[in-house]
Amino acid sequence: MASIKREQLVAMNQHYRRFSLDYFLDCQERVGFKNIELWCGAAHFYIDSKGHESCEPLKKKLRARGLKVVSVTTPSCAYQYQYASQEEKSLEESFKYFANGIEVAAELGADRVVVNSGWGYIHENEKDMWKRSAENLYRLAEIAKRYDIVCMMESMRDDETNIVNSLETAKKMFDQVNHPNLKMMVDSIATGAAGESLDAWFDTFGKNLIHMHFLDGDPYLHNVWGDGNTSLEQQLQTLNKYSFTGYLVQEVADEKYFSNPYLADIKNMRVLERFIEE
Repeated sequence: MASIKREQLVAMNQHYRRFSLDYFLDCQERVGFKNIELWCGAAHFYIDSKGHESCEPLKKKLRARGLKVVSVTTPSCAYQYQYASQEEKSLEESFKYFANGIEVAAELGADRVVVNSGWGYIHENEKDMWKRSAENLYRLAEIAKRYDIVCMMESMRDDETNIVNSLETAKKMFDQVNHPNLKMMVDSIATGAAGESLDAWFDTFGKNLIHMHFLDGDPYLHNVWGDGNTSLEQQLQTLNKYSFTGYLVQEVADEKYFSNPYLADIKNMRVLERFIEE
C-alpha cells in the first residue's frame, strides 16, 4: 500500500483568513500537523514592500504548540504585487516585497519559499513579459542564496497566468532562469487542470522537484481529500515510485471551507491518516 510520512504533511493557513492566527495554530495542534507553510496574509502575518512585522511573537507561539514553519508563501497575482509587474516602479516594489518574504522564511527557520511566474498583459509582447518574469525570479534567487533559501516555482492555471501555466512553460522558465536556488514544485490543481500527470513532472525535473501543493482537485478547485475526484492512493503510488520525500502542503483554498476551516482540516486528515506511515 502507498504511504507517506507524517512529517511530510504540511498545513496552510489560507482558509483560516476569517479567523485569528492563534485559532489556526491551535487547530493545527489538535488536528495533528507538525509543519506549516505560512501564508503571509493580514491579519495573520503582515508583510509589504517596506518590511514585515516581527517574527518573534510568531516564533514563540509556534514553540508553545510544537509547530514549525517549513516554507513561506508570499501572496501574489491577485494582489498589488506579482512577479512580472508591467510598470517599472511596480516591478521594483514587487521585488522588495518578495525579498522580504525570503527574509521572513529565514527568520522563521524555513528553508524554502513558493514563487511563480507572475503574469503579463494579454495584449503585450510575449518576450517582454517572459523577460521581466525571468529577470525578477533570478534576482530573487540571488537574494535567497544569501539566506540559504530555495525558491520553488509552481505553475498556475491558464486563467491565472499567461506565462508559466504548463509543464512545457515551467521547463522553459526553469531553464531560462538557470539558478541553483530555483527549484520546482507541483501544484496539483494547476497540473490537474492542465491535464498533466505527476509522472511527467518527475520525468522532466527529477530531483529538482522538491515540494508540492497536494490537494484533491476536480480538477480546478482546491478541495480537501475526499471532496474531489483525484485518486489519493494513485498519487501516493507515484510519489513512492519516484522516492519523493518533500513536503505535501494542504493548500485548502476554496471558499466553501472558509466558514469552518477546522472541520475541513479534520475531514482532510481522516482521509490522509489511512496512508500515514509513522
